[in-house]
Amino acid sequence: MKSLLFKESPLLFFFVTLLFGIIDKLFIDSERKKLSALLFISYIIVVCMLLYMYRSPHRKNSYNRNIMIAPSDGLVKSINKINDDYTHVAIYLNLLDTHVQWFPLNGIVKSIVHKEGTFKPAYLLEKSKYNERVETVLYIPEIDEDIKIVQIAGQLARRIVNYSKIDNQVKRGDLLGMIKFSSRVDLFIPHNKIKLVLRVDDRLLGNKTIIGRVL
Repeated sequence: MKSLLFKESPLLFFFVTLLFGIIDKLFIDSERKKLSALLFISYIIVVCMLLYMYRSPHRKNSYNRNIMIAPSDGLVKSINKINDDYTHVAIYLNLLDTHVQWFPLNGIVKSIVHKEGTFKPAYLLEKSKYNERVETVLYIPEIDEDIKIVQIAGQLARRIVNYSKIDNQVKRGDLLGMIKFSSRVDLFIPHNKIKLVLRVDDRLLGNKTIIGRVL
């Protein structure tokens, strides 16, 4: 399984390694080999945990072109019609979920907007609506409408990575980006053009779970 740790957070890996090295050098002498071995095992465990949290699993989907897939792992926290045209879907990712995101449909990247904000817990929907975020608008030619994918920073996640480029044509399942550690992904979907097939409390698997069908 591929991990983005060394690509996205090489300094984090460096400082973790440096910290364990300093602890070993300053507090553990050569006569206490058991403590040194325990420290080394602890270091390996921490690095493995980081590799796991930064994992980017290789997932394929072979659905029909009109199928919309989940943009991320996570739990569906809410589904609300915000007006006559669009439905808002909020997906919460806990610390153990995969934190990369995928494009849910084929389309053309229309805009990418980064908005500064707070860092409230992502599962608190009302408070976290002011959190830092990156909004990617994807134009879907088949329905002549846009969908919006919003990467929202959480209490621990303070950096959002977005690989999109304006005017790029993307395919369903292409990597969109990553939110480090706990976070949330919101969707704004034209419900008159896409029929949603998900419910609140559904567990989603990014790039696998079907969440809608283009009408």
